[in-house]
Amino acid sequence: MTEGGSIRTSGGEDRNRGPGPFVTHRLRHLGGGRYLVAVSRRHRKGLRPHQVPDVKSAGRPPPVHATAFLHLWAPRRLAWWIAVLFAIGSALFTLGGVGATWPHIVPALLRDGSVLNQVFVVGAIFFTSAAWLQWLEALNGDVTEALRSGESRGWRWFGWRPRNLGYLASAVQVIGTVMFNFNTVDATLAGLSWEGEDLLVWTPNMVGCVCFLVASYLAYAEVSQGAGSFAPRSVSWWVAVANLLGSVAFQLSALYSVAGPGPANTDALFWAGFFTATGGVFFLVGSYLMIPELFDEEEESGASAST
Repeated sequence: MTEGGSIRTSGGEDRNRGPGPFVTHRLRHLGGGRYLVAVSRRHRKGLRPHQVPDVKSAGRPPPVHATAFLHLWAPRRLAWWIAVLFAIGSALFTLGGVGATWPHIVPALLRDGSVLNQVFVVGAIFFTSAAWLQWLEALNGDVTEALRSGESRGWRWFGWRPRNLGYLASAVQVIGTVMFNFNTVDATLAGLSWEGEDLLVWTPNMVGCVCFLVASYLAYAEVSQGAGSFAPRSVSWWVAVANLLGSVAFQLSALYSVAGPGPANTDALFWAGFFTATGGVFFLVGSYLMIPELFDEEEESGASAST
């Protein structure tokens, strides 16, 4: 764990902390051994800093409150739209994966390969929209600017945050979703040779899956404030874990979907569809958990007020 520069303010000394060159949280000493902590993921989601009794507790995320799961509606918050768009994209990829793997259990319309391809095309569009908003969220919610007094900066459409793991994860994921756009659109082309399928369909799929895997691990490292952690009482931790598992499943799907000369391998196609559906389910769970994550701080404040 390293510490960045300190800034003296009227409320105490603010310090950036995080693994290696990255900043995952910002501390302010309140006196009496207590600290005010702004965590990178919570900060960009619009959640207020929380207090901890000592500096050793700064790296522990606040626990989840059960009532947070009762909240589903927050359209005035950017993070809510990100969650909803990712959820729709995840649901469509799950549906497409199920239709490709078990065509006998889906409606007859989805047994048409061209219709199934369109499901993936639309799902990729929702993924890209969510990823772009998430990148903007990370760009405008850098934790190094937390705990500062004075006027806040205006909304930014461009910028570079190389010490922010959430920003780097979002940027890589945007690239991955764009690759999925190429992959899904190219899959609708008829008459491709196996070389054409590998070049136009499989290659962007593989690149997109690698990007998702890298982005998911960066997001997990941000929440873990290091290489890894085990924090089952944290909603943010479960979001990161679900997305990481979804990315692993997508990567396996890409490995099975490579084309080759000769007839298609039915076993490989089955596993490609299976892991696509599995990854979609994990992403759907992660997308849903991003909503109660937004209310964790509010429930925490309510609990503190009642004590």
